[in-house]
Amino acid sequence: MNLSAKTEYACLAMLELAQHFDGGEPVQVRCIAERHGIPSPFLVQILQELKRSGLVGSTRGAAGGYRLTRAPQEISLAEVLDVVEGNVEPTTCASAASSLAPVLLDVCNELSAVRRERLEAIALADLVDRACEASGPMWFI
Repeated sequence: MNLSAKTEYACLAMLELAQHFDGGEPVQVRCIAERHGIPSPFLVQILQELKRSGLVGSTRGAAGGYRLTRAPQEISLAEVLDVVEGNVEPTTCASAASSLAPVLLDVCNELSAVRRERLEAIALADLVDRACEASGPMWFI
């Protein structure tokens, strides 16, 4: 599965907001952009799109920024991808004249359905947990 830069940036931003959800404070665009190497103007466009969809909210001002509108456990990866990529599934084959084309289309539809089910099963909270596990324990001396 190939992710566009826009999709990857949207996912990274949503994960950053998920990590800060319990604190209740909005996260500034500048902080997300610097931490993940995302161009700020592009990130603002992505966050505005996520805001229009209702996944994030914003607060203006010096202490403002963005935050999730629902708990990370309630937002699936499928929802984020739907906003950024749209929910586009194959409906035709390039070689529709071939008698084998419908078989290929069926397989594409089956794969899309499995992909969709898997993405719906993954919540932002699951990914934050995975990231914490991957970083391992911190030892302080």
